[in-house]
Amino acid sequence: MPAVEEESANSGRTLLLACCDTGEVDEKLKLLKSTVGRQAKGTIKYMDQNKIFMGHLSLALSTATLVVMFGLPLFSSHLRTIVFGDHRCDPAAHGLYLLKEEDGTEPTLTKVKDLSSLEVSDYMNIVDCGFIPSSYKGYWPNVVQFCFFSILTNTGTTVQLTLQGFFGTFLATLNVWVLYQIFPLGSQMECPGGAETCDPIEMVYKDPNYIPAVVWAEAILFALFWLVSKAPKNMVMFLASYHVYFISKFLNPAVSGLTGSLPMGFLGLYWDSEPTIINMTSLLGGVLAIVGTLIPKPLLNTKALQENALTAVEGMTDAWEKAIDYFIGDTQQAVRFSVASKMDAVKGSFDRTEDSINGAWFEHFDIGHFGVARELFRLFVEAGHGMNKLLAIAKTALVREKFDGNHKEFCSGVGKDMKELNEATTDLFMLCCRCCVDGHLSREEKEELNEKLSVVKGKEKDLARSYRETMKNQPYVSEDLSNENCFVYGFAAYVRTVVELANDLPDLAAKKETSKCKNFWGGICGMIADMFSCDLLLQADNLKFSIVNFLPILVTFLIAYFADADNENHIFVSHAPLMPGTLALIITASYGSTFKGNIDRLVGLVLGNVIPLLVLAVVFSFSCESWMRTAAQMILVFLYFLTFSYVYYSSKTWGFVGCALCGFGAYPLMVSCEAGEGAAGSFNYHMRSNYKVIAQTTVAVLIRMFIETALLDKAPRDLAVDQLKDLLESVEDAYEEFFEGDFEGMKEKYDQVQKMLASCETYYADTSPQLEFAPGPRLPFKHKFFGDVQAQLKVAISELGVLAIGAGDWTKAQVGEEKSSMRQAQEQEEAKHRHPGHVPKSAIPPLHGIMSRQSNFSLMQKDILQTTKLVFDTVLALLKQEKEEGLAELKDSFKKLSGMSGMLDLEDAPGFYTQVNHHMSGQLESLKPGDSLVDDMQARLTVVVGALKSTTAALGEIGVLCLKENIY
Repeated sequence: MPAVEEESANSGRTLLLACCDTGEVDEKLKLLKSTVGRQAKGTIKYMDQNKIFMGHLSLALSTATLVVMFGLPLFSSHLRTIVFGDHRCDPAAHGLYLLKEEDGTEPTLTKVKDLSSLEVSDYMNIVDCGFIPSSYKGYWPNVVQFCFFSILTNTGTTVQLTLQGFFGTFLATLNVWVLYQIFPLGSQMECPGGAETCDPIEMVYKDPNYIPAVVWAEAILFALFWLVSKAPKNMVMFLASYHVYFISKFLNPAVSGLTGSLPMGFLGLYWDSEPTIINMTSLLGGVLAIVGTLIPKPLLNTKALQENALTAVEGMTDAWEKAIDYFIGDTQQAVRFSVASKMDAVKGSFDRTEDSINGAWFEHFDIGHFGVARELFRLFVEAGHGMNKLLAIAKTALVREKFDGNHKEFCSGVGKDMKELNEATTDLFMLCCRCCVDGHLSREEKEELNEKLSVVKGKEKDLARSYRETMKNQPYVSEDLSNENCFVYGFAAYVRTVVELANDLPDLAAKKETSKCKNFWGGICGMIADMFSCDLLLQADNLKFSIVNFLPILVTFLIAYFADADNENHIFVSHAPLMPGTLALIITASYGSTFKGNIDRLVGLVLGNVIPLLVLAVVFSFSCESWMRTAAQMILVFLYFLTFSYVYYSSKTWGFVGCALCGFGAYPLMVSCEAGEGAAGSFNYHMRSNYKVIAQTTVAVLIRMFIETALLDKAPRDLAVDQLKDLLESVEDAYEEFFEGDFEGMKEKYDQVQKMLASCETYYADTSPQLEFAPGPRLPFKHKFFGDVQAQLKVAISELGVLAIGAGDWTKAQVGEEKSSMRQAQEQEEAKHRHPGHVPKSAIPPLHGIMSRQSNFSLMQKDILQTTKLVFDTVLALLKQEKEEGLAELKDSFKKLSGMSGMLDLEDAPGFYTQVNHHMSGQLESLKPGDSLVDDMQARLTVVVGALKSTTAALGEIGVLCLKENIY
């Protein structure tokens, strides 16, 4: 901290001069150093304790600072002359020019090629035209706008958005370049026969080969093609925005073309042409965004990946350590809820690790060892997801256990081995995490892995042996030791997962190292193929959203195209691309565009133009030459971007508004104060034009809202019910597959159900009745009931995961082929329509064979499936209820629910225990314990029945919620 050290030194010198007694000086210096040290430590401690807040604030400070530094050539009159040149220069000129004035002629500027050739008197007439053509000055705010539409809270995602936005911009400029190659004069018109004046109706196109229908068709098809494609949203945003901008100019008869005066030397391109300037400033804006995530502290996903993985390992191992310590205790304590919360929190660490994996690709593009490391971390995360499911088994057992019966005897038999095995597994898991970091497993690391693996496997066998000894005199399936069996089984499965991870890491690293280039290009080609895959493009929802985004752009484009060019008082400006270009920047990629979403867009757009006007009112109260005006503009612009960029980075509710305020506020804020004629009235002129901007953007959003309302046939509440219906049907299918013995199908359905639940939860915020602008005759949506049902469904789905793990054969974590987000969404949609299959008798798993031979198993099956069907149908009927009266199906459902006895209990579960124990009594002698409890049929049976009991309780709770809604 140089600033702190300097302050300390200055204060020390002051004290030395003021005091004659050196002892007093030393004491005061010590006091000062200790005070500064405490302050520094306090600052560091505060930052460590508020990492999320400090991270967002640091990024906002970095971005605002870079924007102000970048805007200095506009804010400072002196710097503007140095960068963009004197006002007498041609917009395309740069460098030094010699001003020549001759009698009777206008002054001329001649490029200075060699200073040595000038005479002494010529030096007084040199005009500096800057090192950047002044034509770039008007597009300087584009850098800031592109920056804020590309930057996010980490470097990888920022690079991703930057590349997407730049490619979109480049494709739009490439398209207009092609049009000008076909029709070099564009839509320029002239009077026939070379006459100077004529009636506008009589005017003809300068290019005799110009065909307006071709241009219109190409413009519409180009925009529609990319909107229908599955191209990334950020790419489509900039592509559509600049496309309508260039087409508006191409179709404007008053525009003479997009050429310049500084040729590049190939393809007829110019450095100062509008397409080149837009591409260059967009590229510069992307660089600014990336730099913003690198200073003062790099926000690299690659680094966050390692930190998040380490946090996940520490969280997982700490959760198991505390859970084991509590479970082998003597009494039930309230601390179990704290331990259970720790176990739940571990999932977030693995989720953050997975997010870092996805973003890290754009930081190194899988080049060299980075790609290997990322692949190893993918396997690490897959294993982590499996561990979270196992934690759910142990957590449920831990919370339910009452520490009675034979609990103490069971824990005294296996407790010591569990603790020793957990310590060895923790060491192995930490080593696996370290091996993933550099993407290369050295010979020493492999040897250390093997050593720790052998220790863990040995202690695994010890735990299996002690478990078998402990259960020797117990019933085969013990209701008394149900929680104990579930807990130890979940722990053993966790150990097995870590062991398999350690076994697979060296092989995966070796395999990945031999196919680095192939995997890179394979990922690129796969992503491009999915962007134009017919099975993805022709989805009904994709086509619907494309039309919903396209029509408002087209309508506003036509309004501007046919606007009266001679009426300056009209709010619409002829051929102005403002309205369609703005709508292009706020397109949606999903069905999440609700009324509130459009209001957020409107608020962001309007405030993004109003607040800058208030800022400029202060700035332009000073003269252009005043340093106070420069300072005021710098400070106010800094505070503006600091405030709203922090909102953008940190707020989940108002993030888009913050982004819009920064992005759309860039153009009105990043202006220069031009001295000379018209300077005094420049602010009034800008206010008038900005009020037109506000009016046009408001009209554009209102048009979008109207079209969206007319075309989208379902309200958010209906979409939420449809999503929940798919989810409930999938849960029913999963349980049917379990009772049919199709355990593999049940596992697939469980994985799908988890994703569907996360998707369903996203509708919760949009379905609140408080968001309805003008409620109609429909009964307000049962929003709280919808949320409560989802909370209980989490429990039921969690128990479904326990069934998937305990019933089916053990499957280890594997890294599948990476797929694009659109391909994953398509596969998820297709999986919704999968129905339970029927497994051939020869393929019935042994565990299902044991259960199905018991007569009470059919009673349990009937109880769960009937309860599931009744409860789920009632939930959907309640959520669909639109009138303040009881529906016929609801009355019947309520009657059945009210008449259920033991709604929260699994029917005849104790009898099932008795039947299984009788059935297996003769086979206890022949059962051989494996190396791990994961393969022990006795433990698995106990886990499965316990999960069925918990499922019934969760379904019963949903039934209770339904009965509470019986008020009509």
